[in-house]
Amino acid sequence: MVGTGSSSDTGVTQSHVTPSDSSPQITIHKLNGKNYLEWAQLVRLVIDGKDKLGFVNGEVKAPAATDPKYKLWRSENSLVTAWLINSMEPAIGKTFMFLPTAREVWEAVRETYLDSENYSQMYELNTRLWQMQQENKDATTYYNELIVLWQELDLLDVDEWESSKDCTRYKAKCDRQRMFVFLAGLNKDLDEVRGRVLGEKTSAQPSGSVLRGPP
Repeated sequence: MVGTGSSSDTGVTQSHVTPSDSSPQITIHKLNGKNYLEWAQLVRLVIDGKDKLGFVNGEVKAPAATDPKYKLWRSENSLVTAWLINSMEPAIGKTFMFLPTAREVWEAVRETYLDSENYSQMYELNTRLWQMQQENKDATTYYNELIVLWQELDLLDVDEWESSKDCTRYKAKCDRQRMFVFLAGLNKDLDEVRGRVLGEKTSAQPSGSVLRGPP
């Protein structure tokens, strides 16, 4: 039975850890140093499903050691930390196992692997996009495969804009480039469709939200 309860100011709930939560293993997919983005997304989803995401995103703060809720926070923090460590290859996990909070483990892993992977992953994703062809796939399947690659690329290539207008113009430019990638990979028997889309210019351009995927 899943326990429920109200949240305190620190974000620590009054619920108890359920038997299914007590296992230190949350996924068979391990962080191996080359799959940070996939690992982070999967682990985030699992931990969120267990209602413990606040321990890794900073929403749940540690109470004072004298606070009656501190013991509960320490127990749940240790559990989430164990989930993180056990979702890594042993050689990687032992590097982070002595950090005191799940939040610090999460941030240390991100700083270690996200930046180091960025350029190599961006190169790999762009290469796959340049080489992508429809071939024997239907157009929808081909387009969905492009969407996945664009979403992964957007996670890696994050820009901060001082001007919202500049951001809007840049996204519109990206949308046009992505439309060209999609059209270039279509099979020859769809030349008529390709020509019609290009002839109609922006009126036939897929929406930016579709090309970029969810935020």
